[in-house]
Amino acid sequence: MAFKFILKSLAMFAACALPMLASAQVYTWKDANGRTHFADQPPVGTDAKPVRGNIVPPEPEAPRASGSAPSAKASGPRTWEDQDRDYKQRKTEQAEADAKAKKEKDAKAEKDKYCSSLRSNLAALERGGRMSKPNAKGEPDFLSENQMKSEADRIRSQIASDCK
Repeated sequence: MAFKFILKSLAMFAACALPMLASAQVYTWKDANGRTHFADQPPVGTDAKPVRGNIVPPEPEAPRASGSAPSAKASGPRTWEDQDRDYKQRKTEQAEADAKAKKEKDAKAEKDKYCSSLRSNLAALERGGRMSKPNAKGEPDFLSENQMKSEADRIRSQIASDCK
């Protein structure tokens, strides 16, 4: 029973002493440019004063003259609406870039397929043998040697112009 009383007393003491231990001293001072600074340790060689109560942030600085360094954010913190709008804009731009990349990739694949078909047709013509083309009725028309040579020349010129 006495042990529980001592344990409860220590817990109460710790609960009361904890806020006093957690509160740290805060110091404020102004630098050579007139800016107000806050820290838990005062810098050496400055007229730092301890702050009591709540810390109030300093007033925003006046606009700087041209040629001096700009402030971190002249317009203040961004609202969640601004951040959301920027996020949606970035997502839209990314989606457009992805769609463009996919379209370019598909066009390249189609061109590669076309060029591969031209090369295989040229190889078949150069190999020789009986070659045919379908006529208007869908029936095969066999090509003569001259027709095969002119067709091979036509395919070579297509490859040279389209498949670089």
